[in-house]
Formats: sequence, structure tokens, C-alpha cells
Amino acid sequence: MPDFASLNPQDVRDYWHHEEYEFTPWVAEEIGADGASQLENTLGIDLEVIEIEKPVGNYRVDIYAEVVDDGRTVIIENQLGKSDHDHLGKSMAYAAGVDADIIVWIAPKFNDEHLDAIQWLNANSREHVNFFAVRVEVWRIGDSLPAVRFNALESPSEWKEKAQRSRGELSDRDKLREDFWATFRDRIEETNTPLRSRKPQPRHYYSNPIGVGGYHISFNLDEDSEELAIKLIIDDSKFAYDELRRQADDIEEELQNDIEWGELRETRAGKMRSDLGVTRNANIADRDAWGEYFEWMLTQGERFHEVFPPRLRDIENR
Repeated sequence: MPDFASLNPQDVRDYWHHEEYEFTPWVAEEIGADGASQLENTLGIDLEVIEIEKPVGNYRVDIYAEVVDDGRTVIIENQLGKSDHDHLGKSMAYAAGVDADIIVWIAPKFNDEHLDAIQWLNANSREHVNFFAVRVEVWRIGDSLPAVRFNALESPSEWKEKAQRSRGELSDRDKLREDFWATFRDRIEETNTPLRSRKPQPRHYYSNPIGVGGYHISFNLDEDSEELAIKLIIDDSKFAYDELRRQADDIEEELQNDIEWGELRETRAGKMRSDLGVTRNANIADRDAWGEYFEWMLTQGERFHEVFPPRLRDIENR
């Protein structure tokens, strides 16, 4: 019979003594590191930290961030003690102050009344405003190194969100897109793949991290052209775009596919965004073909993870 060790919970204050000067910077560094952080995987979204200790009225929000692929505003409120009314009230004030779309409250312990409050807010707030109660945990097995785990105790319910929509709010095309991405998300969760599960949205793309900050993958649908694409999005680096284009022949050989190069374009935020990718024919209205499309997406996604991160890290280190 196998011999199992015991998981031993640790006091988080043994590892972070001060919320503002130790824990908040650590969370921000984890989000900013290469690859998706455990917090991002728990939330199902990819984040970019905009500011730490951002002033909001007479207070400061611990972490002010945005969702990488669509720019939704995120606030993260941290504490190292049990949840309390003060932090709940601050979260609401910060959310109002910056018109936040996503509110994340992190603590090692949550009182039932605070979990009930987050659940009530998710059920009664306007659509697309999402609240998370996330427990931070530290564990050890015997004398092992400590391991951190984020556990979402309360989070938005996709089913509730869909049920709250008024009839006809989504077009038939958007409903089909949402179903397509939800089924693809389920396939990712069932597969041993570097791709990450993300919340499906009724839109033409589904984003994923690639393990290097400033770059991500985007799966794209074009129903009019009946095309399905996977693209590497370069958030703001003409130099990286030019260097990758110089390596086009080698990249195409490794991807086993021809690359389509997008044009450099300036975003409203003044960034020079660009992309490159591969495409195939696809008619997502044919649900019987979805399995074939998902296999292609998984295969190409894994190739992108093999081919691009080493090149991107080399470019970033120059």
C-alpha cells in the first residue's frame, strides 16, 4: 500500500509579516512574473498590474490591475487576518472609486457573513461586475518547502450570469461563440496541455498566457470568412515583431505552418500592438466539426508554447 504524508497548514503570517510591505508586493510580483500566476489561474483571467497602493479618495487600493485581453478594471484587496467589515467596506469604496469590473478580496480566513455578502453581490450586481472571495493558504508536507494555494471560496457563477440575461440580449452568433469557447475550455481542462482554462465570453476571441510577460495567445473566429486562427499577440514591442519576422523561415518550419503577419497598429493607449499567426478553414455553425477544430487548436497552441517562449525571452534579454 502507498505511504502518504500529511498536508500541514501553515500560518500565513509566518511568511508575510506585513500586508502592505510584504504580501501585496509579493502578489503583484507573482502576477507580473513570466507565466500565469496561481491567482490568475484561480480567477480564470490574465492580469497586468497597473499600480500598487493606488490612491482612491482618502485610501489606497492594494493592487489596481486590468485584464490583459479586454482591459476590464480589477482591484485586489489583501489582508493577512480574518475577513472583517472594514476590508469589505473598503473593497466596495474602491470599486466605486475606479468603476471596477472585477473585485478580488484575498484573506486567509473568511467569516460566513462576508462570504454571504460576496455571494449576494454576485447575484444582485449588474452583469459583468464580478466579485471573488479568495482564501490564501500555505501548506507543507513534512519538511518540504512551503507551497502557496489560492482557493476561490466565492466567485461569479456562469450559470447565474446567463440566467440573469434578458431574452434576446445575446445574438444567435454570440450564443454560438460562447458555447464554442465554453466547450473548448472544457477540453482544455480535460487535457494535459500548457493552455490554461479561462472564462468563456460571447466574443470572437479566447485569450491565453504564453509564459512571457507582454505577449499572449489569442484564438480567433471569423465567421464571415469561415476561418479559425491562433495568434501570438505582441502587446507593445516593434523590436520583438521585427526580430520574429527576421526568423520567419525557422518559425514556420517549427510550427509546420505558414505564418500570417499582422500590421503594427497603435492602440488608444498609445501602444504599438502587433500579431502573427496561423489559420485554417472552419465553420463553427457545424457543431459536429468542433472536435476536429479543438484538436487543431490544442496542437497549434502547444506548438506556440514550444516555439515562441525561448525566442521571446532571448529578445527580452537583449
